[in-house]
Amino acid sequence: MFCRKEKGQAMAEFALVMPILILLMFGMTFAAFYAFRSAATDWGVFITGVASGSYNTPATEHARRNVLWPDLADRINAGQIGPRQVRSLISVEDSRNWIFGIQLIEAQRAETNFRLWRFYPGPPPAGGFE
Repeated sequence: MFCRKEKGQAMAEFALVMPILILLMFGMTFAAFYAFRSAATDWGVFITGVASGSYNTPATEHARRNVLWPDLADRINAGQIGPRQVRSLISVEDSRNWIFGIQLIEAQRAETNFRLWRFYPGPPPAGGFE
């Protein structure tokens, strides 16, 4: 008698839990994608700054081309800001429409400052960095 009352219970539980599991999987996928994109952005800022500090100026463009996403590569600014100093930075603030009118928002900022000791002979000038 009890077997008939419990028949189909697993199907009802599955129907209630499955949407939650699907949302959890999509959330983890989006979080992983955002973390990977953020790490690639930080690496692009770092490597572009290092390349800008070298004597070989085409190295900066080569480093910028090696950033995984072209939209991020175009936003990286790097260059010398004074004697023996290089700054590389990026600022990303975007929103995109997604399904059901959901707005996907991306906001990242990164900055790296380098002091170029090894690219110049001798110690820094007496007045320090400008």
